[in-house]
Formats: sequence, C-alpha cells, structure tokens
Amino acid sequence: MFNRIIWLIKKVFIKLLNEEKSDDTYAYRDYLFKELIEWYGKGYFNQKRILEIGPKDGEDTFRLEDLNPSELVLVDLADKEEENNKWINKLKCNFKFIEGNFLYFSQKEYEELGKFDLIYFTGVLYHNPEQLRFLQKLYEKLNFGGVLVLESATTRNKKLINENAVEVLFPETYRNTTTVSHLPSKKAIISWLNMVGFEKINISKCYEKEDYNVKDVRFACIAEKEESNKASTYYAKQLKEDSFVIGKST
Repeated sequence: MFNRIIWLIKKVFIKLLNEEKSDDTYAYRDYLFKELIEWYGKGYFNQKRILEIGPKDGEDTFRLEDLNPSELVLVDLADKEEENNKWINKLKCNFKFIEGNFLYFSQKEYEELGKFDLIYFTGVLYHNPEQLRFLQKLYEKLNFGGVLVLESATTRNKKLINENAVEVLFPETYRNTTTVSHLPSKKAIISWLNMVGFEKINISKCYEKEDYNVKDVRFACIAEKEESNKASTYYAKQLKEDSFVIGKST
C-alpha cells in the first residue's frame, strides 16, 4: 500500500512538472535498458552476438537492434508465434528466430547456439520451476565480459519478501497459470546468480520512476561474467576434484 501511494504521488508530479515519460507498455523495461547503456555504453555491444529469450512484443528487441549486433538470436515458445509475427519482420539487423524452449533444447541445439556477449532475459525466469538450472545454462552461454540482463517477478508473500526463500505454489499455481509454480525472493535470485558464477551484479533501479508500485514484487539486475568467476559446487569437501557444479546436472 505504501509503495502504491508513492507511485500515485510520482504520477501526479510527473504530470504537473511535464516530465518525459516512457512510451513503453511497461516503463521499467525502458529504464532497465537505459541503465545498461549508462553502465556499458552502446559501443560495448557493437558487432557482438546478442541473445534474447522471450521477446514478447518486440519493444526490447528493437532496442537491442539499435546496438548494432553482429547477430541477434531470438528464442520463444510456439504459442507466441502470432504475437511475434506482428513485428519480427520489421527487424533490419542480422537475426535468427528459434522456436522452442531454451531449457529443453537438445545438447546439440544448445551447443550450436554458440556464445554471446549480451543475453536479455526479462519476464521469463519465474515461468520456470527449474530456475537455478536455467541461470546456469545462461551463464555458460556468455563469453567472459558478457552481460546478463535479468528481470523477474518475485514472491508476493509478505513473510518471504525480505527472506532468502522461494515460494512454492503447487498444485494451485499463481493466478491459476500453467507456468508460475515457484516465485523466488530477490535474495534467492541473487543467491542463484552467485551459485552459477556471477560475482559482479548491479541491482537495477528501473522501477523507481514510473513503476514504484511493483518495486517490492519484481526484481531486475545486470550481471557480468568475469574471467575470475567460478561456479559453486557441492560435495567439494568429500569428493574434491569430483565435486559437482551446482545447476549443471545432465
């Protein structure tokens, strides 16, 4: 309720002061991309390979195209075909569209994707129960110096919001969806990112200006894969060199 009041006040001030507003369907997506450019600059991704999973309405896709990638690879599910067809042919850059579920690609399909310097992964994580495994597979697809832009819904449970926890919603699922059975807290997402290897994680403020009402129930960050990073393992004390990388089960 408190955040909603602040959100309403911000909306009034933006209107009174005639401040520039985002034209996006969801303003926070616009501000998240602007943060990426503020931290890295457009040139960092010039003629680099970019992967976007779940492009939705294409609004982020056209921003990614503006970075002048050598190749833009888009991955989305079959049921999104009708929506994607509304905008995808307007792209002018070198792009490839792959219909399928990234998490369920065969080993051959996964390897043929190659590596990327930017992975855009917004509004997707919470639609999968195997979230740690998903992040590990994305981490492996980044070159050193590569960047992951992540945005996700998080738990609405007030008892869990500030905890390092995952809310399991099963068999009812969240809002009776067929996909949202696990809603992590922000701390849980950060822990998962650390587990798979990310150490440099910049927490986004993309909700602060126009979407303050959702800042407690959504999370966004920009993480970089550094050469010094190392994925966490378990059974390390017992098995040493034969310990298992977290999230990398076959």
